[in-house]
Amino acid sequence: MKASLLTKLETLTDRHEEVSALLGDSETIADQNKFRDLSREYSELESVVKCYADYSQVKADLDEARQMLEDADPDLREMAR
Repeated sequence: MKASLLTKLETLTDRHEEVSALLGDSETIADQNKFRDLSREYSELESVVKCYADYSQVKADLDEARQMLEDADPDLREMAR
């Protein structure tokens, strides 16, 4: 995946965490317009962040399996298959 896309996804993930924290803030809860806008933004970011987290986990699993395939231990290589 392109580095620029990964950077954008990381930025969106950071913003998702920030919005999540803001939604729990008492000042935000008191301001219904701000709360509504942040809730909408959170909802829009949720699916992208979830897909990126799934992608990251699959990539990590794949990298681990590749390392196991290159291991000198034949049992470990077989387990990776």
